[in-house]
Amino acid sequence: VYSVKRLIGRTWDMEEVQRARRALPFELVEGPKQGVAVVARGETYVLPEISAFVLRRAKAVAESALGEAVDRAVITVPANFNDLQRAATKLAGKLAGLEVIRIVNEPTAAALAYGQASGQAERIAVYDLGGGTFDITLLDLSGNVFEVLATGGDTALGGDDIDQLIAEQMALFFLKTFRVDPRSDPLARASMRARAEVLKVALSSKDESSVELNDVARGEGGAFLPATFSMRRADLERIALPLVDRTLDTARFSIETIGLRVEEIQRVILVGGSTRMPLVVSKVEGYFKKPATGRVNPDEVVALGAAIQASALTRTSRGKSVRPPANAEVARKPATGSTPPASGLPATGSGLPPVLAPYDSVPPPAPPPMPWEEEDTLTVPSVPPPEMPDDFVAELALPRVPALPTATPAKKPPPPPVRRLPAPTVKTRIVPALQDPAPAVAARLPSERPEPTLAPRPAPLLIDVTPISLGVETAGGFCDFLISANTPVPCDRTRVFLTASDGQTSVVVKVAQGESQRFGENTLLGDLHLTNLVAAARGEVHVAVTFEIDVDGILNVRAKDEGSGRETTARLHMVGTQADAVDVQAMLVRQTRHEIS
Repeated sequence: VYSVKRLIGRTWDMEEVQRARRALPFELVEGPKQGVAVVARGETYVLPEISAFVLRRAKAVAESALGEAVDRAVITVPANFNDLQRAATKLAGKLAGLEVIRIVNEPTAAALAYGQASGQAERIAVYDLGGGTFDITLLDLSGNVFEVLATGGDTALGGDDIDQLIAEQMALFFLKTFRVDPRSDPLARASMRARAEVLKVALSSKDESSVELNDVARGEGGAFLPATFSMRRADLERIALPLVDRTLDTARFSIETIGLRVEEIQRVILVGGSTRMPLVVSKVEGYFKKPATGRVNPDEVVALGAAIQASALTRTSRGKSVRPPANAEVARKPATGSTPPASGLPATGSGLPPVLAPYDSVPPPAPPPMPWEEEDTLTVPSVPPPEMPDDFVAELALPRVPALPTATPAKKPPPPPVRRLPAPTVKTRIVPALQDPAPAVAARLPSERPEPTLAPRPAPLLIDVTPISLGVETAGGFCDFLISANTPVPCDRTRVFLTASDGQTSVVVKVAQGESQRFGENTLLGDLHLTNLVAAARGEVHVAVTFEIDVDGILNVRAKDEGSGRETTARLHMVGTQADAVDVQAMLVRQTRHEIS
């Protein structure tokens, strides 16, 4: 079972899932809650279970090397993973017996590993092309502060797609030479896919290479057909060029979105095994107009960054690891005045009444400041929240569909630079670390040399962003965005909703992630159910709903009845990945059937 990382957190009816279903040699079926499952050895596993097997193996390797139990982990994910995919990743960690103390975006982890070795203040772009996904992330590095400016990507584009293109060429070779199509046999497809990757790697250092395909297709009598498939690097680059161009289109859009020019990026870092292809290197260097940096191993740089982050999140005391408090590394004070006017929502087919009543009163007061600890803090200016237009509600009701963002044509002048906002107020802890002592004088005896001393050294501070906008469905099928893409995390936004009928005690709201103004064109996360509201006349109950994205990029929801000051029940019924206690227990039982060593 392979290449399911790009499918985790997706629903069965998505195009990417159906395309993978036709291409992969193992069986994919629809799982619980519209999710995706794999049938292997007579058992059906949801995708977080497959990832859990991988994590259990990594856990076993770590425990063998350290000689002690490992029960916590920092896990990296593609920067463009949505909330469903991040939640599924956390579930995989739980099934593997790991407490996931942080989820870090892969390009951010790579920048962390690079920045620790560089120590320079510069603006960088991390171009991450792995096996299953592509990410582009723009960061400002300054000392121990790593601030993400923007991120984008494609969770269904990577080296696996190039392998599939090569495998298709192999199938055409059999059709032309032997009039046999091996693609009807799952084992043959798997064999061609494996040989395709071998050939791709060889063509990264050779102009031409070949592989033996003697166990792929059978001829008359059932005997395997002897075959040798050869390919030139020029042919590989011809079929792979459209995929590489897609990555550059994504990079171009991400850069222009924040008003930057390519010339303002001082360095480009290549991450992921697929960046070893000469075609990728030449195209990236041609677009950014500068040599790309591959000083850190592109296959290991993400793991190195995750290890650095794990070290920053833990403390050592007499050799024992101490768990950090929640959000100890980065926490922001809630922005004041960040509550926009109320919105109305239509019914969503669940039978629960909608909230449609207009609301023109003053937004509710900002929540009280968070209780800050005074020790070991670092404060920088805060980012003021975006101002909402006076006609915000009226605009939502307009029957118009703004065009989706597209890549800017080459001849179109670059967009005007946008005003850069100051960095948000953040909090970090200073983690003591060993520092190299001063070199000893040669004349001293070993016993006279000074002992190494502990010196304060600031831990790396990550200021990451949410890659995808978060919104709710409004009247007419439009999407009301609560949190926009590239908003620094953790963050929260609040909307005030009103009851639309007398005696109404519950409401349902559809939640999605995406950039389209049409709600249906975005990725549905699930339904938000608000219950236990005070029964009152229409429009008299004001419910403040807060969407909060934590440092892992995962959505949390709070709701409050403003009239009574009482918290209401708010549960997001997520699509595809939500598992209750019974489901998790069944998954854990299936995990225990297979020993990992």
